[in-house]
Amino acid sequence: MKDIEYWTHDRRFGMRLTCKEMCKLLRRCSNSGMIETGGILVGWYTETLDCAMVMHASEEPADSRKGRTCFHRGVAGLQQWLQKLWCGKRRHYYLGEWHFHPAGASLPSGTDISEMKSLSKSMGYHCPEPLLIIIGGNPPSIWEMRVFVFPRESEPLELRKVGT
Repeated sequence: MKDIEYWTHDRRFGMRLTCKEMCKLLRRCSNSGMIETGGILVGWYTETLDCAMVMHASEEPADSRKGRTCFHRGVAGLQQWLQKLWCGKRRHYYLGEWHFHPAGASLPSGTDISEMKSLSKSMGYHCPEPLLIIIGGNPPSIWEMRVFVFPRESEPLELRKVGT
């Protein structure tokens, strides 16, 4: 099975997600039921730096706060996980966030947008163009995934799925 690819209309920003990680995301959403969940995205960029290769999506950190219509990602265990991936055969970088809107639209809320803009400007994350994957609906049967990039110096852009 091929990786899933998303690009902005001008092909300035792209994201490729492995099918393996996509299946994991859907399983995590399904297991979460009617409660939001989420985590971080890690991987690397292509040589041309225009496409983020998402190789791993974290599980929900244990200290996350969550509810029916809210999710605040915690940090427990993420530093150790990132360090392990950084020291592996190929260095992995923080690429952005993912979360689930149960029985809802896969659109970012005002809070999502505000937090992602803040991440893009944060020197601590070293990620001037973080990605946000939102899965909405009721996986595994009915769901939709949308992908957004939040460039530090401009408005958020939606990436659209390409190919099949």
